[in-house]
Amino acid sequence: MNKKKNMIIDLDVITVAEWDKSGEGIAARRFTDRIKKGEFYVSTPYIIFDLINEWKHASLVKKIKEFYELYSSNIISVENLEEKIIKMNLDRKALVSDLKSFVIKEEDVVLVIICSLFDLDYLITFNRKHLKNKEAEINEVLHKYKLKKIYIALPNEV
Repeated sequence: MNKKKNMIIDLDVITVAEWDKSGEGIAARRFTDRIKKGEFYVSTPYIIFDLINEWKHASLVKKIKEFYELYSSNIISVENLEEKIIKMNLDRKALVSDLKSFVIKEEDVVLVIICSLFDLDYLITFNRKHLKNKEAEINEVLHKYKLKKIYIALPNEV
């Protein structure tokens, strides 16, 4: 019996599912339908809510927040993250700096670190430029800090 996979769903996947009526939007909606049916566990870092709250499109914000609130099995607080970092005695500034050296956006760096620290199965994203195409480099940095390798996948790859 396969265990249910646990993953972070990047904001871009939910945004595309709500906004894009073709191409990637279709793939995103198929994927989110699988989440709604309970096929996966979703772990959501609280930082995603912070990012959404800065957006101007109120109706989109409402739909995305509602998705994460309804379908997240676990909301990862800043305190949970801090506890893990302290427990592992990580040099957070150096780790973040090393990941950002590959031109990875700060909010994506946080997702990468959380995915590794919380032993999640996947980071699901459409972000090829800053995440998917840099998976090998990201995992080299994680290995340097003795952190778990992560798997970055597009919605249709799971």
